[in-house]
Amino acid sequence: MPSFSLLPSQPKFFELFERASANVLVGARLLQDLFDDYTDVEAKVAKITDVEHQGDTIVHEVTGLASTSLIAPIDNEDSQHLIFAIDDALDAIEGTAWRLTLYQVEQPTPIARQLANCIFRSAEELHKAMPALRSRKLLQGINTHIIKINDMESEGDDLMRQGIAELVAHRADTFNFIRWKEIYEHLEATTDRLEDIGDVLLRIMIKNA
Repeated sequence: MPSFSLLPSQPKFFELFERASANVLVGARLLQDLFDDYTDVEAKVAKITDVEHQGDTIVHEVTGLASTSLIAPIDNEDSQHLIFAIDDALDAIEGTAWRLTLYQVEQPTPIARQLANCIFRSAEELHKAMPALRSRKLLQGINTHIIKINDMESEGDDLMRQGIAELVAHRADTFNFIRWKEIYEHLEATTDRLEDIGDVLLRIMIKNA
């Protein structure tokens, strides 16, 4: 069973995971701002891309540290799953943003704004959960945040279905149907990617309980 005693490399692992979750939260906040205040779109999308690039740097730091540490705070396989799940979520946030420019969206729909808010709230819960990795005594507290992330993923499913139903009701506009169906599906998939992070955290919690 992995040790949670603080060896020299261990604080750095925790700092990197917390930086990674903070970076996801920044990306999610920028995405919500993009949807809520749909101005300077290209500049805002570029900022989200910059955040995604920062996330890539953190991934490299985690994998590099894992390869040079004799004893890591969590199982090496778990740490890889966790950092790549975080990276996937950030990639999905960026992918949602650039689809708005790709499809020349004039204004987001109310449902799209609600989906962006689901993503932001999920990212908040993720960032709140991450410090619990530092202590076995705090690990059980992760579950509260995982439940909330799962709830928001379910909310995202409902919103996506509602959005597509509205598109079907106005399906004569084929281009609008195609672009918004893809955007809704990508927004919902982003909530899935955040739920994936919660699943990895849950496995770590159970393994180290």
